[in-house]
Amino acid sequence: MAHVAVHEIIANRYIQKHPGEIKDTNEFIKGSIAPDLNEQLTERRKVKDDSHYGKWSNGNVETKIDEFLEDKQVKMKQDYWKGYFLHLLTDHYFYNKQFNKEFKEIKKNKGNLREDYDYIFEKILKKYKITLSNYTNKYVNIKDGNPKYLKLDKILDFIEKMSNIDIKNKIEIIKQKGMEGIK
Repeated sequence: MAHVAVHEIIANRYIQKHPGEIKDTNEFIKGSIAPDLNEQLTERRKVKDDSHYGKWSNGNVETKIDEFLEDKQVKMKQDYWKGYFLHLLTDHYFYNKQFNKEFKEIKKNKGNLREDYDYIFEKILKKYKITLSNYTNKYVNIKDGNPKYLKLDKILDFIEKMSNIDIKNKIEIIKQKGMEGIK
């Protein structure tokens, strides 16, 4: 999945690119990492399904952001929930669009992305001059080496694409057309 630190970086870039849209930046960032932090608290797969509003089993990813938007606890006028939405949308595009080929290769080889992230995080953090929150920083390891599945340029491109989106527009599309509207 998109690493929790990637989610925080995207949230920071979103704030930079959309001045004035996010009033409480701390809440927005907390929301953008909340689904992964819930998952880190337990090993149970059901928690990930619940926190990510989807199905994550046998290497298959099905996101249901439309269910998130229908959840009575979700208040999309609050910056926390805007960040949460950005997280879910990021995971959707990560698996189903931008890194679909890499994800299939990882599944085939029974690999994972953790070590790849370890090799590229230092470069990403330097490029964006971002200091990660204490929540996220503890999940980042910096190592020398070359990633097996991820390419730095492709990750940087993904960060830029996701931080450029129009949250309000994506919400309206999903409300009108469901998940088919963003496929």
